[in-house]
Amino acid sequence: MSREGDLMRKALKRELLPQLKLLGFIGATSNFQRKSDKALDLLSIQYSKYGGQFILEFARRERGELQTSWGEIIPEEKVNVAHVIPTRRARLQRNDEMFEELFRGFKFEGFGENQARYDALANQVASLLPQVNAWLETGVSGENVHSLASSG
Repeated sequence: MSREGDLMRKALKRELLPQLKLLGFIGATSNFQRKSDKALDLLSIQYSKYGGQFILEFARRERGELQTSWGEIIPEEKVNVAHVIPTRRARLQRNDEMFEELFRGFKFEGFGENQARYDALANQVASLLPQVNAWLETGVSGENVHSLASSG
């Protein structure tokens, strides 16, 4: 794990996770759940395999355990975004028409030791959480929400 990655994770823990908690999500590191009477909302913080950026991926599914296509039963408390088929997921990502990259992560590469820059990015992402909530509750995609069902 890179030093920049460590600093970004600390900023997200300090700035983003409390906002997720206010929205009813529970979790500690990168996978979160929110339960209602009928739905299970899932959210994951995912880092680029090349480093220096991250996205939030999220999905809504019915409550209860999940049976995989190969027969494995996954208890509800262990279900995460990766268990939901991609066409029923969405991503909170950078909205940047100039770049054609698929990941479009929130970039922190090059921030060095400047903790204020990591905190500012974490706060920026936290300010976009209403778009995540809207997609989960109504299916409406905000400016920074990319529904994977619409991928070509």
